[in-house]
Amino acid sequence: MTNYKKILIKNGTVYNVPNKKTGVFDVLISNSKIERISKNIKDKEALVVDAKGKIVVPGLVDVHVHFRQPGQEHKEDLRSGSRAAAAGGFTTVIAEPNTNPPIDTPSRLVQLLKTAKKESIINYYSKSATTVGLNGNRLVDIGRLKTAGAKAISDDGHPVAGEKMMLNALKKSKECNILVTPHCEESPLYRKRQKRKRENLRNFPDSVTNKPYMAEADFIMRDIGLAEKTGARIHISHISLAKSVSEIAKAKKRGVKITAEAAPHHLLLNEDAVKNLGTNAKVNPPLRTKADVKAVQEGLADGTIDIIASDHAPHSAKDKKLPFNKAAFGLIGLETTLGLVLTHLVRPGILTLKQAIEQMTILPAKIFGLDKSGIGSLTPGTKANIVVIDLKKRWQVDVNKFFSKARNCPFDGWKLQGKAIMTIVGNRVIMKDGKIIENI
Repeated sequence: MTNYKKILIKNGTVYNVPNKKTGVFDVLISNSKIERISKNIKDKEALVVDAKGKIVVPGLVDVHVHFRQPGQEHKEDLRSGSRAAAAGGFTTVIAEPNTNPPIDTPSRLVQLLKTAKKESIINYYSKSATTVGLNGNRLVDIGRLKTAGAKAISDDGHPVAGEKMMLNALKKSKECNILVTPHCEESPLYRKRQKRKRENLRNFPDSVTNKPYMAEADFIMRDIGLAEKTGARIHISHISLAKSVSEIAKAKKRGVKITAEAAPHHLLLNEDAVKNLGTNAKVNPPLRTKADVKAVQEGLADGTIDIIASDHAPHSAKDKKLPFNKAAFGLIGLETTLGLVLTHLVRPGILTLKQAIEQMTILPAKIFGLDKSGIGSLTPGTKANIVVIDLKKRWQVDVNKFFSKARNCPFDGWKLQGKAIMTIVGNRVIMKDGKIIENI
């Protein structure tokens, strides 16, 4: 990365400046902080970046990524994941805790965050597990994990199957004022346990036992009820079903403290993609019907679903080249999310540009409490986290050029329009024109 005392971004159309309408402004960064945003700034000491005809927005925020460190660094690590993020315009990520071992103790979280300060070129945060070992049997020490730096609690790909356990997690999360981000899906581990026990979750046996991977909305309904009962905050990961969108909309109208996210693959791909893409389209929740895709798009557009998150899930070629029923679940998305959103959601008019920017910057920052440090907006006096985007730039997805170690991307070969051309964190230009800028 190249460090500069001052950086002056000139003549870009600037979004998300508190108390300022979108317009053409200059942005001056000094000593890693945004010093001033106004017209006609001059500074002879600054590196000048010409952003005429481009948009200048807060660095993108992805609250759902897997960087696989510790334990599976051959799939992704803090270094490669953070570089993939920077290439895609993201300056802040929140990682899931399903590492090996899981992030379920304060000491593990502290060590991970300490390592991230050395290895990651962006702002790296982590969730902690909800239960010890992600196994659903015993709650982690939520209070101590929040103190250690956890931004939310989640058992990642596993639902917290026990209703009493989930109720206790929500009660404790409210007491500690930390967000719960349940994965309302059926994991293979969960289904195996249910089959072994020969028992079903009360209230929704059919979806769990007879229709594999169709229980998302039922888990959401249960967790909405528990959140309503406790007054806790919940954020639902990767919405994929029309029924899920409907239940979240009803809950919001009742005043439940609920937010939700959708991933690009659930917004743009349907179940037919599996025929052509095979295991590169294998994900949990799975790709759904065309009607579900439309409902998720509409939910994002009307605010029922609050934000976009990639669910960047790297796997090795070996894990994806297995027979479909044995291959790993998951797709990567950090280097494609922005282009996909601009090309296939903004350009067709499903989202406005303003909506898309907010759903990838200030809204995720607010939901996870990162806005307090200036993340998600361009606020003078706070650390600079900025991306310059060329809305006209046409490009083609090529997984062989990714900074991620993984190649399990269903969008390989897609032609897109709109790309991050510069990513800035503090006083460092960390990406320029598709290249990661290393220290010189």
